[in-house]
Amino acid sequence: MRLEERERPALERALEGWAEKFPEVLVDPAIVVGHADEVLIDESRGADLVIVGRRRSVGAHHLGAVAHAVVHHAPCSVAVVPHN
Repeated sequence: MRLEERERPALERALEGWAEKFPEVLVDPAIVVGHADEVLIDESRGADLVIVGRRRSVGAHHLGAVAHAVVHHAPCSVAVVPHN
């Protein structure tokens, strides 16, 4: 079984209900294999916004390597959202 086939159900569960709650937001779900920073930067071409998470447990102003790379290299706006 390919990675996409294995992971598709988890992606669908994670997105469940959000389209109904925010119908004006266009979401193009994709499962892509590669280094997270490179994939996000590449996939952001043509996007209006990329949202990247960061752990709250790290310093208040500290970005991880992925968020840092995306903030500095994505060709669109980037929102960094802290999470636990």
